[in-house]
Amino acid sequence: MTRRQLQQFLAVLEHGSLARAAAAIGTAPASLAQSLTALEREVGAALVHRLPHGTVPTGAGTAFAPHARATLRALSADVVADPAGGDRLRGDLDLVADPVLAVDPGAGLLGRFRTAHPDVRVRFDVPDDAEEVQRHLADGRAEVALTYLPLEPAPHGRHPRPAEVLSLGWQELHLVLPPGTQDLPDPLALERLGPRDVVDVPGSRWRDVVRARLDGGTPGGAGWRVAVRTVHREAVVPLVLAGAGVAFTAGAACRWAEQQGAVVRRLDPPLRLEVGLVHHGPASPVVAALLRAARA
Repeated sequence: MTRRQLQQFLAVLEHGSLARAAAAIGTAPASLAQSLTALEREVGAALVHRLPHGTVPTGAGTAFAPHARATLRALSADVVADPAGGDRLRGDLDLVADPVLAVDPGAGLLGRFRTAHPDVRVRFDVPDDAEEVQRHLADGRAEVALTYLPLEPAPHGRHPRPAEVLSLGWQELHLVLPPGTQDLPDPLALERLGPRDVVDVPGSRWRDVVRARLDGGTPGGAGWRVAVRTVHREAVVPLVLAGAGVAFTAGAACRWAEQQGAVVRRLDPPLRLEVGLVHHGPASPVVAALLRAARA
């Protein structure tokens, strides 16, 4: 079993066909097919179903994929002597983050980590919803997740109990309103507002928290209605500024909203969610370095 065989197998999973995988990695489809067959013979099971118009992983292929990804990461990790003194860490880091957390605190954390470890290559995935974040951990596409805590039930019960959960503190939700509402107090009790039109982002972990607040005792809460639903988070603040409704957001997005002219108010009582880093299995040297950077 070679590094190249593992890379080719994962390319087939990613691209969904031998032809597309071969084109992506620059090899002949026949050569890729032979390599995959040899790997399957060594593993002792078929890893993909070869269909007329592509490939899909078998059960064995789905189970083998996390091990293939972990093996490739382990092969890439190394500690080398720095000519300037000390040691330098090399390797790959696959990090997945909840969309709201990707910028804050994700960007700052990764910036500090890369400054300390410039030879580590980082792939930073930001899927659309929290469930997909957990799937990235489950199938090994990511070693570490930056997500809200506590973890929601695992999708399909597939991934094991986390080996480590490192809390990074709490993030607080704010209400973003259009210009002309500066007279509202800060913090703001939602009952002071009455029902409002809301710009909604499906798949957000905050969505359920907000819904529980609005439906759980806020006078007129049931009158709040979704006026605009969008998966494009970058459109939320412009929509509020244009008068489409109000929005709930957190982190750096609040500061940016204020800079653009929106009115941002804390909530009374506050809405907060805990933020943390989660990983499964023993921490690789690269993951251990990320956790140290986060603790610091």
